[in-house]
Amino acid sequence: IADTGIGISEQHQGTIFKRFYREDAVHDVEGIGIGLYLAREIVTLQEGYIRVASEIGQGSTFSVFLLRK
Repeated sequence: IADTGIGISEQHQGTIFKRFYREDAVHDVEGIGIGLYLAREIVTLQEGYIRVASEIGQGSTFSVFLLRK
């Protein structure tokens, strides 16, 4: 899943999956900061993981990996 948004700094890429976490730059945008947390929880329950690649000003790419049984 890719977007062309503002991007996520490398130092914050580990914290974006915390419940209710929101970057300072998006506090004026509607949301509560639970989407990525829930996505990670669901994927983890399925024995998978999510990886993020992002650069400031270039957007973000989220990859979901699930165990093949």
